[in-house]
Amino acid sequence: MDKIQMVLQGLILPGAGALLVGFLAALARQYIERIKDERLRALLLALAKAAEQIYGPGQGEVKRNYVLQQARLRGLNGVKSADLEAAVWEMKRESVV
Repeated sequence: MDKIQMVLQGLILPGAGALLVGFLAALARQYIERIKDERLRALLLALAKAAEQIYGPGQGEVKRNYVLQQARLRGLNGVKSADLEAAVWEMKRESVV
């Protein structure tokens, strides 16, 4: 009985603890990434709305440059085209509803 207890205390419990910590760290990383994605979407949506307000209908390239410039000023240098298009789609969807 003592040997089994020693094995449990010496090997199995620390191993299980390490697995649990690894799992929790992965969950935390996913949560942080999701928050960053949500914040990026919200920022791009706000910038797209601002560009629409400033430049009006048409002038898509001018508005795109405005959004990308404003994003860069906020430290977001690698804004993907798909993220920007999603923000424009969301803005248009909101205006229809």
